[in-house]
Amino acid sequence: MASFDPSGTYMTSWLQPDGTTYVPGPVVIDTSTQSISIDGAPIASPSFSGSTAVSWSSSSGNSSSGSLTFYQSAGVNGFVGKFAQGSAALPASNNLFGNAGTATQSLSTWNGTYNLFSVTSGGQATSTGQTVLIEAPNVTYSGTLVNNSVYTGEQTQSGEIDQLAWFSADGNSQNAILQFAKSSGNLTFYGMMWAGDSGDQPTYVNVTGTTATSGAPTIMMTAVMVSETTEVTTEVTTEVTTEVTTEVTTEVTTEVTTEVMTEVIVEVVEVIAAQDTNNPSGGTRKLLRPDVDRRAAKGLLRHAIRLAKAA
Repeated sequence: MASFDPSGTYMTSWLQPDGTTYVPGPVVIDTSTQSISIDGAPIASPSFSGSTAVSWSSSSGNSSSGSLTFYQSAGVNGFVGKFAQGSAALPASNNLFGNAGTATQSLSTWNGTYNLFSVTSGGQATSTGQTVLIEAPNVTYSGTLVNNSVYTGEQTQSGEIDQLAWFSADGNSQNAILQFAKSSGNLTFYGMMWAGDSGDQPTYVNVTGTTATSGAPTIMMTAVMVSETTEVTTEVTTEVTTEVTTEVTTEVTTEVTTEVMTEVIVEVVEVIAAQDTNNPSGGTRKLLRPDVDRRAAKGLLRHAIRLAKAA
């Protein structure tokens, strides 16, 4: 593979051990000067292999271990790799996928006061009484100005996914990785938030926020990551059906069609943050758009395959 500059700020998708659930992963910053940081904390003793790979270990005093291989597709840097928190062993297969695209929407797109809700692993949301205020370029969490926030974006066929993050390594009292969406005319976000001294990043979405005056938002996101691999794999066609009962469920079926030299990872990631989706709170409504969701997923797949063939 030709040499290229892998530097960039990478927003990531992190595959969980169940093999099907993706959540927003740690923010990876590569400065191409033999240094790398994870969630704002510099990695000690990273081992670089030219411009294409880097690895590190918790045995060097890091809070995680990882092994990443960088690639470039259509002029945008990405990586695939293995990641484990704490002293856990690296998984047998890739579980972290990064994209260093640039947001075309400015942070001011998301200006507003967001009411926060904590979310359990089962998807139940409870108001925290706290707020996040975005007045670009400033971000304030419960009245305290956030230091060194990181704003990134990823381009998809159906639009842009924007992400805001900040970390205790920069002097903040908490860590946060938040991805934005629009719902019922309101601005929303979902992601992870954890205290600076609480150790590992949560492995499920545990916070959501909305500019609505009442009611937690229900958000469903389709995420597509395209990763280069040395193996011949296949194009994938994906059909998405959506059913609403007391929560939104998503079924993804995959059919092999023709061969390409790129692994296309297409997953529908659903985030349910509703107190009672059969009886939405005031100012909110249930989200049911199966035809739109199906078309969006297929559009994202076509975009991924075009990038794969161009790689």
